[in-house]
Amino acid sequence: MLKKIDTKKKIMIGVTTSILVATSVGYYTYIHKQQPVAAVDHSKMAGMGNADTGEMVKLDAKAQKLAGVQTAQILPKALIKEIKTTGKVAQNDSSRAYITSRVEGRVEELYVTSEGQYISPGQAIASVYSPTYIAAQEEYILALDSVQKLKGAGKDVVQINNRLLQAARRKLQLLNIPDETIAHLEHTRQANNYMTIYAQFGGTVMEKLLLPGAYIMPGEKLYTVSDLSTVWMYADVYEKDIAGIRIGQEVNVTSGAYPGEDFTGRVSFINPVLDDTTRTVKVRVEMDNPGGKLKPNLFVNVAVNVPLPESLVVPVSSLLDTGTRKIVFVAQDAETFVKRDIVTGQEADGYIQVLSGLQEGDTVVTAATFLIDSQTQLGQFSSHAGHGGSKAGSSAAAPASNNTVTPPTTGSAPAVDHSGHTSN
Repeated sequence: MLKKIDTKKKIMIGVTTSILVATSVGYYTYIHKQQPVAAVDHSKMAGMGNADTGEMVKLDAKAQKLAGVQTAQILPKALIKEIKTTGKVAQNDSSRAYITSRVEGRVEELYVTSEGQYISPGQAIASVYSPTYIAAQEEYILALDSVQKLKGAGKDVVQINNRLLQAARRKLQLLNIPDETIAHLEHTRQANNYMTIYAQFGGTVMEKLLLPGAYIMPGEKLYTVSDLSTVWMYADVYEKDIAGIRIGQEVNVTSGAYPGEDFTGRVSFINPVLDDTTRTVKVRVEMDNPGGKLKPNLFVNVAVNVPLPESLVVPVSSLLDTGTRKIVFVAQDAETFVKRDIVTGQEADGYIQVLSGLQEGDTVVTAATFLIDSQTQLGQFSSHAGHGGSKAGSSAAAPASNNTVTPPTTGSAPAVDHSGHTSN
């Protein structure tokens, strides 16, 4: 009796073991039959030329739909590249000037007392006690008296006196004394002890360099003025964008201080030296400043539109940039896509220029490019992974020979054949 029981146990263990082995083999076979395999052709195909010798992958219509593959035809297109950067408003150095003194003396009173005030050309700015000015007036009065007293003398004497009068008058004019003041002196014959200094230039006072009571000398700087009706703006242009900047180019400027307002200017100077720290070049833009809104040291946003010559372009989404290669997938037919290396130019408007590697009329993948590239990589690994050197492994990899990527199909698991097993 015990022997029969032991025999039955052995039979049951053997049947159970056989079922487990058969199930594992069937599942392994099912998985490898249903797994999609990427088709990658590394060989050089005869008659296709150098452009079609790269890696190739095939996707049927269903797989393309699932992956969201989109394509576009390559055509020439003229692009407009927008260069954006920041800038800073500065004074127009060509309209900057110093108001100076033409006499020596002591400053008695200032008529322009603070920076930021506007000075008109010819405006009185200070009163100065000047011995030089007093002496020049006295000389002119003496010349007037001599001409008047000796007007009946000989011709030579009259000519000499007239020349002396002209020289005395000219001396006052060189001291920047207005003609009205000289005429008043001629009428009154009374020298004025205080000289009024008038501005030789107009502009906004940027710096006041004197105080009441100061003693000044000829040529000494009194005020620094600048005409802010035009200003300069310095923009920092990165080295990758330098080629697009030209003298005379129009520049658009906006500022957070004036939302919704646009200002325009033109490039007047490009610094010949690149800043080694920021890797930028200073570009000077000359701008009109209506109403004085663009104030020196104001930060602004800068945009320059650079038209690019017409050339072949591809959408940016179609490009794979590995760092060492720039790759697109070209549609060879409805289901075949070939990996191709290209040389690119500048990028603008969502497109990038193609300098070489494509021809007009080629069709490239514009969506799911990365997915197709990953399928080529998966195809390489799937054709060898997990098979070792056995014949079973070779037969499992055989479906890759049709060079087609197909999505896995769902279905019931294959039935396990239990024939040949002894049942109790």
